[in-house]
Amino acid sequence: MTTKILTFDCYGTLINTDPLYQWLENLATAVGLDPVKVRTAYENYEDDPASVHPYLDYATLVRADLKHLDQLFGQTHFFESHYVDCLQVQRHLLPFSDVVSTLQRWHAAGNQLVIMSNSSWDIMPANLAALQVPFDAVLTAEDVQAYKPDLTFFKAAEQQLGLTADNHWHIARGYQTDVVPAEQLHWPMIWVNRGQDKPAGTAQPTKMVTDLAAARDWLD
Repeated sequence: MTTKILTFDCYGTLINTDPLYQWLENLATAVGLDPVKVRTAYENYEDDPASVHPYLDYATLVRADLKHLDQLFGQTHFFESHYVDCLQVQRHLLPFSDVVSTLQRWHAAGNQLVIMSNSSWDIMPANLAALQVPFDAVLTAEDVQAYKPDLTFFKAAEQQLGLTADNHWHIARGYQTDVVPAEQLHWPMIWVNRGQDKPAGTAQPTKMVTDLAAARDWLD
């Protein structure tokens, strides 16, 4: 195959975030709250563009999200008091079982591997180490002062990495955060739809797979 620049979302695509949400659900259960409602509220707040305009660092966003849970569910600094623990849980997240070997294969084939993540540099190093492969570039929300799906993030990647429709693939889990902007910019895109979710809009990825290993059919 012709080597490519492969840009990846990190969390939910390469790194398994289920332990983070299980940790949050356990907190909710401990104070008699519905764990699913708490998890959903946390995810919705983090994904709401209004939560990150103007830009704020990811650690500040996490703390604001936990404070929001306290307000929403009538708690007195309960969730916020676990702010440091939440960041530690994120630092200790590990890859999905199919990820490391697949990344190693693509790296050995000469592809450039790049991460584009809604994260910050106080968290990323531990997660990068867990992925066990060298990345040619890592671009975070902190670096560009914007969070996906803001096109500022994607255009910064295009400019810094020289991305074109011919020299690269974008590979990610997020529909709204990655599939939608990738279509807007005409990026070739593989949607890693691990949960086999229905599209939340009309945007279409170039390909859809249920795990990273299945993307080998298109990239090997």
